[in-house]
Amino acid sequence: MTTPPTDLARTRQLRVHEFLTARGWHLEGDSDPAEAWFADDVHAGWHYPASYGGQHVNEVADTAPVQLQSYFTFGDGGEEVFSVTPAGNLRGSGCPEHDTQEQFFPLTADGEVDLDEIATLLDILEPRARSLDPRALIECRYFGPCTG
Repeated sequence: MTTPPTDLARTRQLRVHEFLTARGWHLEGDSDPAEAWFADDVHAGWHYPASYGGQHVNEVADTAPVQLQSYFTFGDGGEEVFSVTPAGNLRGSGCPEHDTQEQFFPLTADGEVDLDEIATLLDILEPRARSLDPRALIECRYFGPCTG
């Protein structure tokens, strides 16, 4: 059984939720960032629906391109971190330009997510996600790495 998060953890989760939804992101599934289990739920997080110009891409595990997404997870030492995964092909499939290269952000000394740092990154990743063509990503993955 996991220990329920402190009020700080709930506040952190809600601050991230407000920050991302104000940018047009959607909460993933039925998860609730005010719930104690949110950071422990592997399905909890957010996605950027404007990825691929808003085109729907069927989700096929480890096969289809993924939307720009973020979530809380745990680092190698078991510490809680915040993760941002760019839109693209998972796990180095295809060329470096179309790879997702998940990025992890440790919590600050105050136990917060540095939203200024995340905003700077999203200012780059959101326009990129909107402009990506899912067909080009699929071709890159299955017919050989392209040049981006």
